[in-house]
Amino acid sequence: MKAKNSSSGGNAQSFFNTHPRVCGVILAGTKGSRLYPMTSADMPKHLLPVAGFPSILRLIQSLSNFPELVVAVSHQDNLTLDTLVKEACTLKDNTEDVWNLEYKATEQKITLVKLSEDCFASADALRQVEAKNIVHPKTRVVVIPGDLVILKRDLNLDAIIRPSSDSACTTLLVDVGEVDEHGVPLKESAKAKKGGLGREEEDIEYIGLSYPKVKTSSLSPPVLPRIVLKESKLEVEADEDMTGSTAKLDIPKPRVHKGKLVIRTEWSDAHVYSLAPWVRELLVERKSISSIQAGLLPLLVSRQFRGRKATFGSSLPDENDENKDKQNSEAFSEKPYSVSALVLEPKTVMRIDNIPAYIFACKETVANGSELPMPTDSRWNGKFLSLVLKESKLGAKVNMKSSIVGTKCQVGSKCRLNNVIIMDNVVIGENCSLQNTILGSGAVLGNNCSLNDCQVGSGMNLPAGTKEKGESFMVGADLGVGDML
Repeated sequence: MKAKNSSSGGNAQSFFNTHPRVCGVILAGTKGSRLYPMTSADMPKHLLPVAGFPSILRLIQSLSNFPELVVAVSHQDNLTLDTLVKEACTLKDNTEDVWNLEYKATEQKITLVKLSEDCFASADALRQVEAKNIVHPKTRVVVIPGDLVILKRDLNLDAIIRPSSDSACTTLLVDVGEVDEHGVPLKESAKAKKGGLGREEEDIEYIGLSYPKVKTSSLSPPVLPRIVLKESKLEVEADEDMTGSTAKLDIPKPRVHKGKLVIRTEWSDAHVYSLAPWVRELLVERKSISSIQAGLLPLLVSRQFRGRKATFGSSLPDENDENKDKQNSEAFSEKPYSVSALVLEPKTVMRIDNIPAYIFACKETVANGSELPMPTDSRWNGKFLSLVLKESKLGAKVNMKSSIVGTKCQVGSKCRLNNVIIMDNVVIGENCSLQNTILGSGAVLGNNCSLNDCQVGSGMNLPAGTKEKGESFMVGADLGVGDML
């Protein structure tokens, strides 16, 4: 392994170019139940380490050229502020539930907001941010999940913050399709067996994109396709009548009369949404919309050819209300708008919203270690995709592949680590075999342990000779049985 003296958290290159009228809103208000037991009240998912840095810090690094960021956290979150101030930010001032920070590396303005207890989903969170009057009303907002990891630079990312003038919403999609050696598309279950990342059925959607027929110059920005269909695979293929009939997709003709229509299930929604100012006003007016993905996006897709007036519907602002900002007059327009998609190549961005995704994101981050920041004094091995953080000691004949060892850890001799994440202050005995496994901070493993597809919570102590597969362990659980996820 070679030593990496690259960067502490604050010196990473941004993945976006600067634009004066855009604000990134990072939604980091959920704990992450699908990552249990690695997440808890003391470790929300956006603070999970990704190759030595908290996930949200890597995200802020990637967005450092945004003029301003808003980070929205749970009302119970007392850790994110301390993490940002300790790692990369200066606290300027604060009022009740709002903290104004400055990112040291670029002097970027970051506002930390605590969401109230009655915030249930992404649209609710954005409405609460709007109520704080933090973001200028004419600014375009890019909503970003706090568990997003940007793995490599893609020049097309700028299309998110520089959309066409008629774009109400631009959604970020990632092509996650994979094929075998014969060019046959792989099923989700087969991806993991080949070292990839498979999706759960609930995360798969039928997405239809209408590509424009007009060819643009290679020097001009690409014209993004419209989203004309976006439906859950489970709902489309549900056989409620038990007839065994073939699933059908229903797309209204007005949505597809122009352009080339392509429908795929290999596009994955990264939950990144660039919203026009009038759409922000729409969310404020239509309080029944709780989720951007499940509520706002379907509404915009279905009404994009009917205009803003039809989109606002009965919640249309009062034309005679003198207290309303002048921009609300735009809500009465019947001119069509667009709901577009930016499709990125595989392994460009991803969310760490479950255990396999977290392990995969950590592995890919290390794989791109020559371009992404790694902690100071860490030892990085690009050939075996491994990273050992400072003050950790490895015994003789330790075999590591696609693995990360946190700070101040001890790994006994003759251990075999394959696709493993070890957090800080972990002690592992001799001759242990670990695969597709995560060890939380302060965990202790005795000699001769064998774990496959396991998660060991923080502070957990496993006795020598423990052999388990597909189990989850946490303090207070029965060691003989474990606790199945």
